Amino acid sequence: MSIIKDLVTANRILHNESVLFEAFGHVSVRNPENPNQFFLSRSLAPAQVKDEDIYVFDLEGKCLTPNHKKTFAEVVIHSEIYKHYPEVNSVCHNHAQQLIPFTVLDIPYKPLSHYGAMFYEGVPVYDSYDVSDGMIVRNQDEGERIASTLKNHKAVFLRGHGVVVVGENLKRCVLNSVFMVIDAENQYKCLQLGEPKYLSYFEGKTCDEKTWSMEMAQERAWNYWVSRVEEKVLTNY
Repeated sequence: MSIIKDLVTANRILHNESVLFEAFGHVSVRNPENPNQFFLSRSLAPAQVKDEDIYVFDLEGKCLTPNHKKTFAEVVIHSEIYKHYPEVNSVCHNHAQQLIPFTVLDIPYKPLSHYGAMFYEGVPVYDSYDVSDGMIVRNQDEGERIASTLKNHKAVFLRGHGVVVVGENLKRCVLNSVFMVIDAENQYKCLQLGEPKYLSYFEGKTCDEKTWSMEMAQERAWNYWVSRVEEKVLTNY
């Protein structure tokens, strides 16, 4: 199935672009043939994911693929978002270090360039942890609280932990995830010099609708990131 190969590629891209930069974090995609299921890799570092590591899950987070391998404890992040938002078809949870400051400071992340335009609705911060789980999202109730915090936004910060980014398709989710890190780094640099002039709500909304929502833009970015992954493979060969 092509969506499986695309999900493997998404893992490689997000690792290569320093979003899923370490052994943790995960990206999933809804099953295009069954909206009540989604695909997610087994518990594995994103750079190591292969086709056979992709499993099928239902909207309760139950793995439907017979296996003897460990699955992600945080699968409930994905299942609860898919359950609550039928328009969401891909979810990425990452710990990009450029984003962590915005999860713990009273300085909101705001888009200041094209790269962050899709976040014109803002990015809420989730801070209602079940502390007995060690700030890892393991139980369904907490997954539901995160999904409820997301609302109409394209991302939600997890205080001191990371971010969950969504998209209407896999390529859009990857684009949102990569560009969010770029724009956050730009915001951080600007704050060292003064007060940035951010995009207005209308500027961000219009840019998102007329640029990043277009399939051509998503394909262009995706194909470029794929070429970077392939180039790295050849370089290391």
